[in-house]
Amino acid sequence: MMNTNLQLILPSLVLPLGLSMLWAGFSRHYSWLLWGQPLLWLPAYFWILGGEVPLLPEEASHWLWLLVLSSMLLLLGKPADSRPYFQWPSMAQIILLAVAIVILSRPVLQYELSLALGLELLLMLGVGAVLLVTISVNRAATPALTLAVSSSGLALVTALGGSVLVGQLAGALASVLGVFAVGEIYTRFGGRKLSQRQLVPVLQVYLALLLIARVYAEIPLPSMMLLLAAPLLGWLIRGRFAVIGSAVASIAALVWLLTTADNSSYY
Repeated sequence: MMNTNLQLILPSLVLPLGLSMLWAGFSRHYSWLLWGQPLLWLPAYFWILGGEVPLLPEEASHWLWLLVLSSMLLLLGKPADSRPYFQWPSMAQIILLAVAIVILSRPVLQYELSLALGLELLLMLGVGAVLLVTISVNRAATPALTLAVSSSGLALVTALGGSVLVGQLAGALASVLGVFAVGEIYTRFGGRKLSQRQLVPVLQVYLALLLIARVYAEIPLPSMMLLLAAPLLGWLIRGRFAVIGSAVASIAALVWLLTTADNSSYY
């Protein structure tokens, strides 16, 4: 029987990082790099779910592969307006996020609908919309590193907060960005081989995992808000070291969890 630690590490770290390195090394054409990278998370995702493709989703995590493919398909659309904040791809991604929030939280909305939950979902949608627009129009110095740091923070918070499953999925998300994050560090935060447009499907998954962690694993609300702010800080703050803002927010989310949570909820 495979060692338990290996069962956790192989699909969430080794496989996605290895596939990312191979793809980055052999994909010279931009379109292959653009459309291939988000798909590299899916083998790790299916492995973590037990090796099955959930064609008929029964749980929140079963919808994530459809979210990735839908987000990638929407990127094929061309802007209908020259003004960046009103381009069709950005608006379509925001609509997709709204649909994903409703679908992923539907079981809770049916049985435990409350004003507090509704406000949290609206907060997720609002900040998510800002992130989706920001990633489309803002030229961040370290887009991949910022999202990798945020995903690593999400992985630690969710794993320690009661959901090893979401922790593994978030860890795989960080790993698949690892080769590009290392590249940004190597070039002193000045090189950006991975386009921000390519990160949109990855950002959608990040937001979905954060929603699942809050709604089902019940990570603290302040931790969720800090993890929402983590990528936003890295993309909005000017300068090569803006990623430090993401790291601080992620660490603060983890510290809040460790000092306040009872770890009684599991997903």
